[in-house]
Amino acid sequence: MKLYKLIITGNHTDFVIQYTVSTNFIAYNDCQFTGTEQEKYDQFLTELQKVMGELTINIKVKMTNKTVDRAFTKSVILSIKDVGDFIQKLSA
Repeated sequence: MKLYKLIITGNHTDFVIQYTVSTNFIAYNDCQFTGTEQEKYDQFLTELQKVMGELTINIKVKMTNKTVDRAFTKSVILSIKDVGDFIQKLSA
């Protein structure tokens, strides 16, 4: 089973998402996605679709206007296709 953790820094318009994955609950490794934030988010969605079953994604938001830990289910994240919309959803 894969566990994903996302760390988001920056602000609503200028942000960076670090995608990490673990298979042992302890050590997280970078997913090595490349491109713009939208392209990396698309790669994450593609990988997430391949994972069987419902799982929860841990999200650490350390933005200039908000610091919070969130968790979304796989199905919620897969329903959000635009990375900007994803960032807005984290602020809600």
